[in-house]
Amino acid sequence: MNYARVTDFLRDANGKIYGARVKNYQNDQAFTVNAKAFVNATGIFSDSVRQLANPSLHKRIRPSKGAHILLPLAIFPTEDALLIPKTEDGRVLFAIPWQRRLLVGTTHEEVSPEDELVVTKEDVEYLLRHLNQYLASPVSPADIVSGFAGARPLVASADEVDTKMLARDDVIEIDPARGLISIMGGKWTTHRAMAEDTIHRVQQALGVPRTDSRTRNHVLFGGQDFTDDYWRKLCRQYSVCEKTARHLAGKFGIASQHVLALASENTALMQPILEGGGASCAEVVYSVRHEMACTIEDVLARRLGMQFYSWSDAIEAAPAVGSLMAAELGWTSAYTQGAITEHVKKIDHLFETAGLSRKANPSSASGQYALTERGMGVERSQGTPATIKEIC
Repeated sequence: MNYARVTDFLRDANGKIYGARVKNYQNDQAFTVNAKAFVNATGIFSDSVRQLANPSLHKRIRPSKGAHILLPLAIFPTEDALLIPKTEDGRVLFAIPWQRRLLVGTTHEEVSPEDELVVTKEDVEYLLRHLNQYLASPVSPADIVSGFAGARPLVASADEVDTKMLARDDVIEIDPARGLISIMGGKWTTHRAMAEDTIHRVQQALGVPRTDSRTRNHVLFGGQDFTDDYWRKLCRQYSVCEKTARHLAGKFGIASQHVLALASENTALMQPILEGGGASCAEVVYSVRHEMACTIEDVLARRLGMQFYSWSDAIEAAPAVGSLMAAELGWTSAYTQGAITEHVKKIDHLFETAGLSRKANPSSASGQYALTERGMGVERSQGTPATIKEIC
């Protein structure tokens, strides 16, 4: 359930948790969930849930902020990624061609779960200062098209101080007093192993036999029987152009057929959200009907990814997305306009905190850029980069 929060736990006479009070922030309704076991898998918010269950527990999470910026791919005329293994303060930075953009990151800065996770002007200065050491033509903040920031849920012991030195290992904790099982730390690339280990601990806590985990071979939705040329089937079956077919197959896999089925029912949904863009109106409707999208930001950031590709495009797309969502969710005109205004304000805030002006047109940044020999990994003194291809 999206937009819901555990507000309290219910305990039996021995103090063990048997229920949770949950509030749905979409409609302000509250309800109770009873269960034999509860798993706390809330990332950087793990401590708040642990202490909600047992206030006597000490905090264990040390969140570390990572900020990334995206630039036009034209500034990086190579298919290889650039790795800077050691910066002036010992961090690792990278520049990776991704989704027709250049993804540059990441920073390490200790934060608290309550801090706003946005790209700041200081983040921009730090990343560009190091990247420009390896470009023949330096880039400026005006070249940035978008960015994002998040927090790593690092788990620290009492004697660990600097977050950039902490390992990304995961830790499973069972609170003996309350029975809450917390999976903390880890990273996206180990999420299946973390899930398997956690469920084994749940089975152990419940006193039931351990079963083989299915997560190792579980195919994500849209991936069953997918092939690299699946887009050709879409072209034949739905008479769409190669560009559209490749876009849908790359984003939805075989679930593309569900998106195109919506467009078959209403041909107007095949229109792009933005003129010349890859995402269609059908994708917005599909996100609402089948992927639980509730807000404009849900669609543009968490479903279609347009907000990561270009902040300016996300602003321009907000009215069209808002209109489509209004028709699906029964929004009033006043609510729709408020949702559009709220989203535009959020993107404006991202521009502002990063020290950028949205009057500039970073999406149309042009010009020829080149890596220096140093940037291509020719030099090999301490602290100079090598391409990831060369390192492997």
